Amino acid sequence: AELEQAAKATEQAATVAPDTKTRDKLLADATALRQRLRNGDFLPGDRIYIVVLGDSALTDTFTVRGDRRLQLPNIPDVTLSGVLDSELNTFLTTELSRYLKNPTVTATGMVRLTLTGGIARNGFLTFPVDQAITDVLMTAGGIGPGSKLDEAEVKRAGKTFIDKKAFQEAIRLARTVGDLALRDGDEVYVPAATATSGIQGWVKVLGVLGPLFLLIRLVTNNTGRNRNLP
Repeated sequence: AELEQAAKATEQAATVAPDTKTRDKLLADATALRQRLRNGDFLPGDRIYIVVLGDSALTDTFTVRGDRRLQLPNIPDVTLSGVLDSELNTFLTTELSRYLKNPTVTATGMVRLTLTGGIARNGFLTFPVDQAITDVLMTAGGIGPGSKLDEAEVKRAGKTFIDKKAFQEAIRLARTVGDLALRDGDEVYVPAATATSGIQGWVKVLGVLGPLFLLIRLVTNNTGRNRNLP
């Protein structure tokens, strides 16, 4: 319901956009929302961690197949076409109830992200889709001193997928991995502190201390001269 409302609002905003560029961007956003509603959030290759209380065979990490189906042991395949991240747990509980009596099911989509730049632990890490993007950074050890969190962004296939402005908004609103529609292989990049920034910092310090040293020297010299006067 929230996605449907967001799609309608975006389409309405496009009709009163002040310029062509803004209108095209809003229409593209609305199309993406409609596509997500139609196809769901799960793509081939996505992994889902499922826990079925009392059933060890169904408690495991499973991979979504190319036809958006989930192949589970001892029961027919389950199609995830049109299923959103937020619906996964309820959906699988309903599906498994067709074959099991009152199953207790917990299901979480998992996403493998690449973390680069000024993040403490660079490399590949896997996160549940309901984890906030701020927790993603903290799980990776946080950001290093001088790193530019305000310029952080998400890249997909080498191109900016979420720009720095949208990333800051995601932090402010505590958006999750699922909210941001992140996928396996997406890169969370935080610009690191550069070597020149440290040098520039020392230059600024010297710029302040230089005149101070000169003033101290003048005062010291004048004091010495005054003492030598008869």
